[in-house]
Amino acid sequence: MAEQIELPTMLPLSILLAVIVGTISYQLWITAYTQPSPSYEGFSAPVRGTSELDCGQASNEATKLYAIFSGKVSTTEEGADDLRELKVMLGKICCLKRDMMAPATLVNATRRQPFSTAHDLEPVAETAARCFAKTIPKRDVELALEKWNKRADFLVRRLCTSYTLNDSEEVNAISLLDSFFADIKDVLMNTCLKGAVSIAGQAEPRMVHGVEPAGNGALSPYGGYY
Repeated sequence: MAEQIELPTMLPLSILLAVIVGTISYQLWITAYTQPSPSYEGFSAPVRGTSELDCGQASNEATKLYAIFSGKVSTTEEGADDLRELKVMLGKICCLKRDMMAPATLVNATRRQPFSTAHDLEPVAETAARCFAKTIPKRDVELALEKWNKRADFLVRRLCTSYTLNDSEEVNAISLLDSFFADIKDVLMNTCLKGAVSIAGQAEPRMVHGVEPAGNGALSPYGGYY
């Protein structure tokens, strides 16, 4: 009769420890790469989302406008650089809208956006902060929008030539750009200019005003040199 071999009922201690360590390491690795759910845990959604633009989910117009040129080949040397600049600008302004629409009133999405003298009067995060504090004058908002709009319009029209768009495609691109800036203007005017100032106890947005010395009242009117 063949001798029966008794199998061990327990794994060796070294193997058991290796299994435990491996399981714990795997759980820690999974936890490190787990993203919180924005719908249930109170966190804001990712900045990029599914768009190629930063914060592109904040504006359908900006996403559609960029998609017109994305993936095509430029026929001019400047086309690729113009498209990169337009992408940065659209994403930057989308992030500004995202911060303006967020309930937390925090400088979050705009915090890491780059500053460019070609289309910015100040870092866009500073604009967002002044909007939340209600310390930005209406004129500053208008100037910022005007500079963004002019530069974007210049880039889009030149891109239409570089990427050889037909007339209907060019009209569509310009229309999307106009709609995009109309939406951004509405958001900024309602967020930045309505409500009381939230810092320094001021009752209205700060604006630069001229100051006349008290002694000037005793001076006679200036009539020119004789």
